[in-house]
Amino acid sequence: MKKKLVFLLAIVFFVVSPCLLQGSEKLNEKKTVTRRRATTSSRHRKGKEAPVQVVPEEEPIVNMETYVNEFDHNAKQKAVDALLTRGIEFCKKNTLQVACHAFTHTQDFIEGALYLFLMDTKGVVYAHGDQSNLLWKSLWDKRDMFGALATQSMISLAHSGGGQLTHELDGAVKVSSVQRVDIEGKEYVIGCGYFPHSKEFAVIGLVKGAVTLFNQYVAEKKDVSGAFSDMSYPLSPQFVFGDLYLYALDFNGNICAQADRPGLIGSNSLNYTDSEGKMYNQEIINKLKEKEKGEGVWVHYKSKHASKHAYAEKVQDSKGNYYFIACGFYPDITRDNVVDLVRRGYQFMKASGVSQGQKAFNDERESQYRNGDLGLFLYDMKGKCLAYGVNEDFVGQNQFDAKDSDGRYYVREFIERANSGGGWVSFKIKNSFESAYVEKIDMGVGEFVIGSGIFPVSKPDTMTLLVKSALGYLTTHSMDQLLQRLVDRNDEFLRGDLFLYVFDLEGFCYGWGDSYKLIWQNLINWKDENDKPFVKLMIDASAQGPEHLVLKMNKAQRVNYFEQIEKDGKKYLIGSGFYK
Repeated sequence: MKKKLVFLLAIVFFVVSPCLLQGSEKLNEKKTVTRRRATTSSRHRKGKEAPVQVVPEEEPIVNMETYVNEFDHNAKQKAVDALLTRGIEFCKKNTLQVACHAFTHTQDFIEGALYLFLMDTKGVVYAHGDQSNLLWKSLWDKRDMFGALATQSMISLAHSGGGQLTHELDGAVKVSSVQRVDIEGKEYVIGCGYFPHSKEFAVIGLVKGAVTLFNQYVAEKKDVSGAFSDMSYPLSPQFVFGDLYLYALDFNGNICAQADRPGLIGSNSLNYTDSEGKMYNQEIINKLKEKEKGEGVWVHYKSKHASKHAYAEKVQDSKGNYYFIACGFYPDITRDNVVDLVRRGYQFMKASGVSQGQKAFNDERESQYRNGDLGLFLYDMKGKCLAYGVNEDFVGQNQFDAKDSDGRYYVREFIERANSGGGWVSFKIKNSFESAYVEKIDMGVGEFVIGSGIFPVSKPDTMTLLVKSALGYLTTHSMDQLLQRLVDRNDEFLRGDLFLYVFDLEGFCYGWGDSYKLIWQNLINWKDENDKPFVKLMIDASAQGPEHLVLKMNKAQRVNYFEQIEKDGKKYLIGSGFYK
């Protein structure tokens, strides 16, 4: 089964920089871990050794929380372009054999999670810095989870002058830069890319996936209403990602698809305006009339008291009718907004009573308790849902036994966390990670849980929530079952360049992403390029609770988040990380 997107940007796809989790998930109370000198490095996922390097002494990290939550997309794209340029120049000066060896088997063209790949114009892989098992394989007909022929698109783009391509890979959205390079008189495609893990790129990935689906329906001469139906399915494993969903309009403004509110399908929204009078659907249509197919547009407008950014592309059916497919997100919504909304709801309910609270929190027109895609929920202590601002279908249901996709009883966790003073609960639902902030409210006539949730999509968030998801999975599954999933490249525990690792407290490796090479090795003395025995340091630090550690590997800084867990009488360290 193919993995679901996380844009993406899962879909791969990024944007929110919050204070991560509290209580047992507090990440903002971590002690600072300093960086030291380097002597060795290890290849991303593969554990290859590089020549010893001497590096200058580095300054300690003053504020770990700030450092962890910083990820510069512009700097990462510049690094991609620089590595690609260096690879092209290397190809011009060397034979095919020398270039392929350097890209595949040395550290010379590895920088953090960045690597180069080389293929011919038929999609046959000649060099790959991350997966040598792809060598000599043809990826010409390989489709991503949306059905897009990414390899063919890369080859066409490179042949026409090169550029950037957004596509899905390993359950996340990747942005790849490709160029044509001629080696010994033959044309090849050289590329490099990165996984942004941001909502912006997740939105782009969802739309491009839906465009691919629509075009397949047209090519196969099927009724495109089937494609719109797929886009509108609210439980779609392909086109719903947390609070991101698709909608589609024809160029007359008629709604053809709407995954958030399917009841709107068939109505006309051409003249919809935001709070500032902007006719945003008309703006989308007018902008797209000036664009070629495959080119997208962004439109910014106000929705539910928050700024919303929508991305859209146009498509055309066999009869010549034009439509646009779009998705949007709220870039300014943070965890602080979640906490503020809960506390305002708490105060209102204390002053007005339970019934008034229920009415206000459930009423979509009660805009003071909506902020973008944020709404309030209210449960009694037995798990009955009394209010749920963003999903009225939950109201009246007893969800005490409701499970997320990892098998966690997340409503029970709401109640437990509220009873212990309130805080954050993380769980996996709607193909994504959700973090909910909850508090207990004592109304005299009874006690209740009030809360709100956010679907954070950023590199730091995804790193942390992958670990949280694994810990949650282990509450209902064995360690063996988790380890079996780690080595499956098509599993949800691998999201782009983010993966999980597992060690016991003696330093034996039980899993390092989908790589088998490190399993059963004792890596207690494994050192990074700053001569830091990071496995031992992580094991020691995790005894005090969730922790961060910054390493230098593959000539780049790698941020790690890890926790310790006891399973069947044995303690393990589970972590994940990303390159700055």
